[in-house]
Amino acid sequence: MTVLAAAIVLPQLVFAIYAVTAPQVRNALIDHPMIAVELALALVFWVALIVWPLRNILLGLISDRYVDIRDGEVKVVDRTPFSATLWQMPLASFEGVALHSRSSLSGVRQEAVLVHPNRHRSIVLMVAERIGAQELDSLCRMLSLSLVPAGRLYDFSDKPRQSQNAVAA
Repeated sequence: MTVLAAAIVLPQLVFAIYAVTAPQVRNALIDHPMIAVELALALVFWVALIVWPLRNILLGLISDRYVDIRDGEVKVVDRTPFSATLWQMPLASFEGVALHSRSSLSGVRQEAVLVHPNRHRSIVLMVAERIGAQELDSLCRMLSLSLVPAGRLYDFSDKPRQSQNAVAA
């Protein structure tokens, strides 16, 4: 991915350097400042279009998440090369477990997700090519939570959802 990003961005950076160092191009850009602004915005757009997803991929690869669930408490440590964040909350504050199917070019995988009303606090518990009903039921029994629809993961509203967990009610 890095090589592909460099292959796309490098010619544009070379063009920008040439535009700044070549006297004819520099004079033309000075004479027509709107063209210079348009070219600068186009360069920033293309660099951002490549760098932002690459940044997210690299952060995902070098970040770790440790999850500890015991005694009715969920403790999570999120580590990046630049920081470590610890947060914890009662297991009863989670709505339940959802089975989420994720597809990519390499295939389809399923994830068992511990769903929280704040979607940023939802936790992936298990990833497999296929998660059977017995495994999912066993996971729900161990956590004393119910199975919830995967659609609960996609509630993008700003307001918190009402908890569907009977234990939390």
